[in-house]
Amino acid sequence: MNQTTHQKSFLKKVYQEYQPLIQKHKKTITYLSSAILPILVMLIVWFFMGAFPFGKKTLMAVDFGQQYISFYGFLKETILTGDWSAFFYSFTKSIGGPMIGILGYYLISPFNIFYILLPLSQFKWAVFLTILLRYGAISLSFSHLLIKRYKGLQKKAWLVPLLSLSYALSGMLVSYQMNVLFYDAMFMLPLVILTLEETLDGKRPFGYILTLALTMFLQFYMGYMICLFVVLYACYYLSPKLATKETLRNRLIAFFLPLFKTAFYSILAIGSVFVLLYPIFLNLLESKGAIGGALLFSWDFQINPLDILSKLFVGGFDDNSWSKGPSLPNIYVGALSLISFFFYFRHVKDHLYQKIATGLVVSIFLISFVNEFTSKIWHMGQNPAGFFYRFSWIFSFFIILITYKVLKTGVKISTKELILALVIALASVIYVVSQSYTYIALKQVKAITSFVAENPRLVIFLLTLIPLISSYFIWLKKEYSALQRIILIIIVALTIPAEYFLLLKGFLLTQVVLTLFTWILVLLLYYFGPSRLLWTLIYGVTIFELGLNAYLSQYTLYYADADKFTDATISVKEVTDKIQKESKVGFYRIGTTFSYSRTTPSLVSYPGLSSFSSSLERSTMDLFSYLGDIGVNASTQYTNGTLLTDALFAVRYYVDVKDHTQEEIDEHPEKMFFNKNSSRFDLTSYYHKIDENDRYLVYENPNVFSVAFGTNSVTQSILFGLNNPIANQNIILKSMAGTDTNYFEQFSFSDIEIENMEKVDGPNGQPVYNRIDKNQLGIIRFKIIPKSSFTYYFLTPSGLETKRDNLSILLNNKWLTNQKSYSQKQLWQLTHNTEGQETVLEMRFSDDEVYIENAGLVRANNVEIEKILADRLKQSMTVTEWTNTTIKGFVDITDNSDVMMTSIPYSSDWNVTVDGKKVETTKAWNSLLSFPITSGKHTIEMHYSPKGLKTGIAVSALSISMISFLWYKDKKSPHSYK
Repeated sequence: MNQTTHQKSFLKKVYQEYQPLIQKHKKTITYLSSAILPILVMLIVWFFMGAFPFGKKTLMAVDFGQQYISFYGFLKETILTGDWSAFFYSFTKSIGGPMIGILGYYLISPFNIFYILLPLSQFKWAVFLTILLRYGAISLSFSHLLIKRYKGLQKKAWLVPLLSLSYALSGMLVSYQMNVLFYDAMFMLPLVILTLEETLDGKRPFGYILTLALTMFLQFYMGYMICLFVVLYACYYLSPKLATKETLRNRLIAFFLPLFKTAFYSILAIGSVFVLLYPIFLNLLESKGAIGGALLFSWDFQINPLDILSKLFVGGFDDNSWSKGPSLPNIYVGALSLISFFFYFRHVKDHLYQKIATGLVVSIFLISFVNEFTSKIWHMGQNPAGFFYRFSWIFSFFIILITYKVLKTGVKISTKELILALVIALASVIYVVSQSYTYIALKQVKAITSFVAENPRLVIFLLTLIPLISSYFIWLKKEYSALQRIILIIIVALTIPAEYFLLLKGFLLTQVVLTLFTWILVLLLYYFGPSRLLWTLIYGVTIFELGLNAYLSQYTLYYADADKFTDATISVKEVTDKIQKESKVGFYRIGTTFSYSRTTPSLVSYPGLSSFSSSLERSTMDLFSYLGDIGVNASTQYTNGTLLTDALFAVRYYVDVKDHTQEEIDEHPEKMFFNKNSSRFDLTSYYHKIDENDRYLVYENPNVFSVAFGTNSVTQSILFGLNNPIANQNIILKSMAGTDTNYFEQFSFSDIEIENMEKVDGPNGQPVYNRIDKNQLGIIRFKIIPKSSFTYYFLTPSGLETKRDNLSILLNNKWLTNQKSYSQKQLWQLTHNTEGQETVLEMRFSDDEVYIENAGLVRANNVEIEKILADRLKQSMTVTEWTNTTIKGFVDITDNSDVMMTSIPYSSDWNVTVDGKKVETTKAWNSLLSFPITSGKHTIEMHYSPKGLKTGIAVSALSISMISFLWYKDKKSPHSYK
């Protein structure tokens, strides 16, 4: 007996010895491997990325670091303090706002328990664990669907973990990982489909009702998309019933009756969680629903359909692919699922009507990708603000599910099919190579090419080794004919010179070639028929390509530094906590000259003025914009405060960051050294320092209004003009004082210098600056010499459109790091109390053409403004009790004020009583809450209660009662609900 026979006998003996044990625990092994496989793959991916805990990068990228992590901090604080009223309303959301939308969109997930249990300093672990475990849960859920509904354990059980991995690491899941809040719907979808199929088969519907209700509860936005897919999937699943030998009437009944029943159960499921959904819906009408255009039908394509091919290649995503709209759908599923799906229509023995239905479902998805109107339907009637085609993961799910049917069948294709498939594959490659995509590199890394050129013998040896081993195992395969074995060995042998040539020229280890290789490998599997060798190879290649796709899709993104995030969070929280602990005043807000993100107030729990979320009210953003600050792109940020806005918004405390040197940064790489995003040269004049540590300064200004102040109805009825912050702040002061004086005045600059720029008239007469030497920066310098000690501001131009990297700004030869938003005019503070001293604002451009329209110099008459504010301060409300949803206090109106203006965003959910009697509230400035008042002393109480809560409770109670009745009825008489 030769050595080969000995090896085979040994392997066979080992296999026979462990086979009973494997069979006995097949179910457990399959489930465990399905859950663990994506976890292991992603751990390897993150290891090579240098992600925490293998490196300093957290997995917080884009919105995760700017939004979600702060709301998890808010969740922790709210749960642990026991004041759950913050889930209804919070003053950590800009200047105040409903939180039900944030609760429903961001926070209801079982995985968020890690954020509650772990201290703020260990949130980096919570981020890591919540993402990692979700991958396992998604894969586990898909495996459960295959095992429970498709008999995944009876035949080829090893396919279950592989396809579950394909779903868990499909294109959108690894590309949009920064939107981890989507993932709850992704592990719920297989469970919804499982219970949906059971319900459509006439089984008890309670599993379906529960899973759909839980889906909508955990993530209503993605749950809405699942509901749309449920309709498509139900029609696909029931389609064979239209082809029975029954009468047309009976066929229609067999098809539509389960649909109508399922629709009824779906309504009950949604109704059972209406207590959450209805208040969210009302909140969305004031936030996302107030933004964007109408849902109008159009035939126009928003993308070139052929460009979708690029998303079928490994690594089809990068940092440019989430923000530039409408981008392309992320539908990568790996070569095995992609190729297998196309063989479904010819080789799987499903009913013809079901194949037609499959084609229709895929067609609807493809139409949704290219047509804006259809895409909007999936996104609740609006184009998403970045992260496009958020429903593309459902398409991937459907493709992989169909793939499982193909792989279970054991398909073998003909030579003609192989040739046709190869032609289509090559045509796809040629098209993608002919285009330009930022995420697809046509050349491999230069270091690899150089290594091949310098070490040809070693490379040839390595390239030859694997084909030789493969040829040896191929020859041992007696199930192949001699001709088939010879053909396979020739193909393998021919790859050696081809691989070396491609390596030498820099093309082999590219996304395009690797993708083509995986496609060919899968086609060979279907052509030569299944074998352990090919399946082992494809199994390994599939795991590798899915992992590589995850790596390439994630490594280009910017991730927050774990140490810096921890330092920033803890150091700022210590300061803001101390302010809140020691403050003796009733109501206040805290401003800062810096920020980790616009959601920092939510992260470390203090009443701030900045926020960033999809549920931020449009009226609040507009108010900030009208007053010369930032209110755009679902966010507000208080960076351009004036004496007036400080008083209006009750900014009693201001935290400033101390200057730092490069030496300090180098000595403490673990610390977050903030740059200032706000220039407040007037802080020391109107605020007095109350606290200081080695990094921060805390100031207090007692001359700001409380939550409300008395004024006149003229002030209440102001309507602001767009892009006119000077006129808007002037009209507020004029209305308060009853004068016609301009307190903010616009002046000319002392001088405007240009360097390497020429000024010409634009198409509409506006000034345009063209860069002369394209290799040098173009410079515009605005100079002023103040003639008073007042505060001076730069009124930013409204027509300036440039990339962030194409513009740098200096103020008196120091980098100006103010937050910039040229979609609206802003007021940047330039100088204060510097009479006779020159101030220079310098803009450096690398754009060839610059539009600067209506840039201006503004002076604030601080003395007169202070007088007006002091007069109003006498009519300010004294707050005696203040919570998230309740404000109590009193006021003594000593003049003719007939209106109480508040700095609370208007909502009909606020109920106000004056001296125990309810008063009618009004929206002032199209944004803020106001109510009538009279002269004299008054007690005031304000209470917030979500208006949709009672209706939601009623609908949920009714739905749950009906579900309970069906359950009781079924217990008494099984299946009586049919």
